[in-house]
Amino acid sequence: MKRNTIIVGTHSVMHAVVDFGCAMLVMGIALDAGLSLTMATLVIWVYDFCAFALQYPVGILADPWNRNSLMAAIGCFLVAAGFAFRPHAVIACAIAGIGNALYHVGGGVDVLNISDRKASFPGIYVATGSVGLYLGMNGDHMPFGSSVTVALLIVSGVLLIGLYLLIRYRYRIDNEPCKRIVEPVRMTEPQLWIIYCMMLTVCLRSCFGMLMKFPWRTGFTHGLIAVIAVTLGKMLGGIIGDRLGWMRTSVTSLFTASVLFAFADRSMACGVAAMLLFNMSMPITLSVTVNMFPKRKGAAFGLISAMLFCGLVPAFSDLADTLSQTPILVSAVVVSAVLLLVGLKLYHDQKGDSSCHGSGNAEHISS
Repeated sequence: MKRNTIIVGTHSVMHAVVDFGCAMLVMGIALDAGLSLTMATLVIWVYDFCAFALQYPVGILADPWNRNSLMAAIGCFLVAAGFAFRPHAVIACAIAGIGNALYHVGGGVDVLNISDRKASFPGIYVATGSVGLYLGMNGDHMPFGSSVTVALLIVSGVLLIGLYLLIRYRYRIDNEPCKRIVEPVRMTEPQLWIIYCMMLTVCLRSCFGMLMKFPWRTGFTHGLIAVIAVTLGKMLGGIIGDRLGWMRTSVTSLFTASVLFAFADRSMACGVAAMLLFNMSMPITLSVTVNMFPKRKGAAFGLISAMLFCGLVPAFSDLADTLSQTPILVSAVVVSAVLLLVGLKLYHDQKGDSSCHGSGNAEHISS
């Protein structure tokens, strides 16, 4: 079996397992009849912060440590450990969230190290989490419970240790040389605007992806169809983008999605197609950001993931009902398309400038 198939395939499957375990644990706690609404809200926020926002500092540490699959394995073991602390809701969700962050960054950097600056492999890797997350949130439809889930997580961790040894001693794939955890970086104004455009696009996708609630999306089956569309969108976005061009793929898919979203309330076909197209830009935004910082892949990956958390804030605020209106959703998708158009145009112009691809530290992107 080819090296790339082993690495991408293993991490993609484990991604689904980890997100499944986290969702089963957190939703099981949040929906506990004995838990107050305030505490249920708290545990979800604690988990989301640890799972997404903490990927940025974890990524900064991952780059010089250069033990990606080992970090991912530790993440699996921590998610499994979260089930042991289930009576202590906040602690359990914090442990699972930290484990999730460790897994995502570790697996993500391994995949990015073999992606050759393209979006296909990252798209496949990030896509599978959606299915795992949905199945875990609907754990009552699963034929097994938490004990089997914990066993799956432990086995996944052991397999990832094996993958770590394979990558390190047979394939000899390492992170780019990175001697210090924090180091200064100089960026031109266009380079900063590229990053800002990618960050804002991810925030918008996170926010409105959470707010999408259509009348036809009822029951397990219809929800699963929608999630499969999201998964395929992320996978196809990277693959098609590498073939036809990132700008053409992103802008075309988002503008088409904005039209389809206008009819998504009344048509399941339009809604499913719109969700697929809306998510096609995901691996492209990730790849653009990472390509700006080849020696800081973990930090760049973590930065983009942290933007997912930022996007959740308005989705859980008092503005949620207003933001979920169809005209606002359509407008947000159009804004995303414009942001990507600007960011990718600048990125294309910068590709001839070696400073665009030099060493850097995403630690200082927003400063």
